[in-house]
Amino acid sequence: MLGAWAHAAEGEDALKRAKKIDRLRGSAMHLQNWSAGPMVAMIKKQTPYDAQAFSTQAKRLAALAEMVEDLFREDLRSFAIDTEAKPEIWDDYAEFSRLASNLVDSSNKLVAVSANGDLADSSKAFTAVADDCKACHDKFKKDD
Repeated sequence: MLGAWAHAAEGEDALKRAKKIDRLRGSAMHLQNWSAGPMVAMIKKQTPYDAQAFSTQAKRLAALAEMVEDLFREDLRSFAIDTEAKPEIWDDYAEFSRLASNLVDSSNKLVAVSANGDLADSSKAFTAVADDCKACHDKFKKDD
């Protein structure tokens, strides 16, 4: 778990570790966006539909979704870090956890549906993932 890792040291070392956790969080979010990009392009018919590529990206997105709850478990509010995470995550971690779990579920469904190779079905499953992302971001991500 990341929690013990963040506070394994004191002072400057702890701040350095906390910043690393925050970077990992941001990286995971960026990789989710990167994984979603090709699927969005296929859904919008900006690129030709490739069932195998769509399925590969769905698997990547699902693997990343599995990491979200653990990446945000550690409350880093005591550190001077500029982050996109709202403090409400840790005020209502049960709700954050529920939303993260919803994302895992919808991402896993996307993997299963995309394996069938039907773009219309995959598009519907992708929309459920996007809706779960939005639900969490609306509540727990600072505005851009």
